[in-house]
Amino acid sequence: MRNIGDLTVGRINEALNNYLPENIQYSKIDEPLQSEYRTEAILPDPETHIAIEWARVFTDDDTLGSLLQAHQNGIDIPLEVTTGMDIILAIPIPKLSGYHVPLLGDLIDELIAEAGDSDLFVARECSQHTPTLEELGASRNRTRERIRQIVARDTKIIREALTTERFQSIRWAAEQLRIELGILIPIDHGCIKRWRERLGEERFEILRWVAGYVHDSTSLILGKKARSELKQALNDAIGDKWLIETKDLITSLDILVRPEIALGFVLETGQWRDIGDGWLLRWDGAIQHKAERVLRLACRPMTPDELVDAIGHGSVGSLKNQHGSTLIRIDKELRLALREWGYEEYEGITTEIEQRIDRGGGVASVSAILEEFVSAFGVKEGSVRAYLEAGPYTISGDEVRHLANRGYTPSNVSGRRHAIRIGDKWGQRFTVSDANMRGYSFDLDRDIAAHNGLQPDDSLVVPAIHADTVVGEASLIWRLTYLRGTVDVGRLSSVLKGLGVDAGDEIVIVATPESCAVLLDSETPQQRRSTVSDDIRRSLLGRQ
Repeated sequence: MRNIGDLTVGRINEALNNYLPENIQYSKIDEPLQSEYRTEAILPDPETHIAIEWARVFTDDDTLGSLLQAHQNGIDIPLEVTTGMDIILAIPIPKLSGYHVPLLGDLIDELIAEAGDSDLFVARECSQHTPTLEELGASRNRTRERIRQIVARDTKIIREALTTERFQSIRWAAEQLRIELGILIPIDHGCIKRWRERLGEERFEILRWVAGYVHDSTSLILGKKARSELKQALNDAIGDKWLIETKDLITSLDILVRPEIALGFVLETGQWRDIGDGWLLRWDGAIQHKAERVLRLACRPMTPDELVDAIGHGSVGSLKNQHGSTLIRIDKELRLALREWGYEEYEGITTEIEQRIDRGGGVASVSAILEEFVSAFGVKEGSVRAYLEAGPYTISGDEVRHLANRGYTPSNVSGRRHAIRIGDKWGQRFTVSDANMRGYSFDLDRDIAAHNGLQPDDSLVVPAIHADTVVGEASLIWRLTYLRGTVDVGRLSSVLKGLGVDAGDEIVIVATPESCAVLLDSETPQQRRSTVSDDIRRSLLGRQ
């Protein structure tokens, strides 16, 4: 006889000999306690009477429920009542009812005993590390198929037994286990540890099998599709939200799952960030998308530095130079805001001046521009005046208009040291810098550019030529109000590297609307070479 504690066979026989039929019902295992069940006055202690009288003050109901209700309603219990109340609440239910229910562990033992080969069934179906049919057959000197048949037979027997009233407590326990564990739970979770400590390893594994759980790596899962089902349920609950409250997420799920398990499952995807106080922020996509979500949380414009600091990675430049339709720059400090907030987008002084003139039908007020730009964009009045005076505008009094002709008449460049005649075009001599090799543009004299046919507002991509051969491409950009008065010549770093050019070398660039020729130092007319020695030039560039 297994699992009967200190209840010896002698005690059982003694109890059976003294057994007398009565109206009170109890199982044979309780017979040693039958004298307690026959007590006519279950609560004879005067202290319990005081507790009962106290409970009756609050209700006319004379059931045990009224006593418990008075106890649970938060009413202050007098000191003289406390002892009696403790005695009542400590009385075993069998003593009150005369009906004993076996412990859950004992019922589980009785259930497994229904199997024809309980040891084999437990080894195959109720073990954390399930042996194969071949391994079980070898240990029992039976074929793989015979082992399968025995386990299948006993599985059917146990499942049929579970449908009976005798084992309904196990069904209730299995349902409670599903409620507590949910669809998925780590095997080392505290909840599982408590069940194991209560039932023991083998009994817990049997109850786990009854509840439908299987072992999966380091977890218990309710069916082999539990992970995919949990993932789908979370995706359905989250939808396209960018901010979710964990308690709302859990309550919206249509499957049972512990809150901490669901939260961990979401965070493991790497698509969400826990920002505290029970909130999750969507954290996938490019840095611009993360910046948008941070702005929504902050509810105020932020600089790229502030945003990168809040995001925790990325570069300030990526936010300065790449903002999409939802983000706009609102001032010279490059503060970003959501377009939907209604701020005036700051696109640089030049563009803003152009917009004001266009909005006014070709004319704008200088004083209004100065007042608005200084207050709205945080720029200095002197900077705005410099752009107005250097740009393609005509100013009369307080009115500024576009120039009727935006063409540019170049000055003579024949006396300039960096200018060199190449055929019927003009070239400009440059000493290549480290920055140029890293991709920074060359500053082309706009008078040289104009002599070669380039015009203000040009933005071209043309073939890069060397020795009459296309070796790449170059960009030529003449900004209307670029105060330095030069034309950007870009995209040449890969071309220079391909030609074997290094920082400190001299080249000549001949830029036209059709092409951008690159000449090496040895390929240019020598009379126009710089008189600065190579040693001095390299020293100025910081190179040895």
